[in-house]
Amino acid sequence: MKPQHWCGMTAKMGTMLSGVFTILATIMYLIFEQKYLRNSNCTNTIIHSWGTNGMMDQDGPCWILNVIIFQSFITITISSFLLYSAYAQIYRGLVAYTIWIFFYETINIIIQIMTNDKVKIVEVRVMRWFGLVSRVLMHCFWMFFVITYACIIYKNKIQGNIISYNRCVSMGSGDSPWRRSKITSFVHHYKE
Repeated sequence: MKPQHWCGMTAKMGTMLSGVFTILATIMYLIFEQKYLRNSNCTNTIIHSWGTNGMMDQDGPCWILNVIIFQSFITITISSFLLYSAYAQIYRGLVAYTIWIFFYETINIIIQIMTNDKVKIVEVRVMRWFGLVSRVLMHCFWMFFVITYACIIYKNKIQGNIISYNRCVSMGSGDSPWRRSKITSFVHHYKE
């Protein structure tokens, strides 16, 4: 069966490019956000007040920067696992990537909304929103390839299990059909 092409790419090629895109976009996002969130001097965490529930309310950008760094590390790790999973045809890695990207972008949208008023320069706000929207749209585009390739791998694994199951059942009766058919074709070839 000839593989289908969408936008000139097979599902496997699109999945591999999705992983590469996510790694590069995450590194660029980390560099950009770190520059503008670290300006609030995160080394000196200021305790503003006690919250109503007794917990300390710390400076927002400092813990947000830690969340961004942590989720970026996880995203790069999962994207690397996506590349391996696409190569080794492990559909669970593709499913894990799909689920993680959904949470990753949801967290980034929440962070963007929380820190939008902290950035005073309007152009920087516009660039941050443009980068977020562009990345979300590109992830939606690449998800089509990842989900399609995960379905292809899953169907192939199920068919492979069915074929090997039938082969095991049929091998239980004396002479195997594979050997019989090969002997028959060998004899048939020399009869003519």
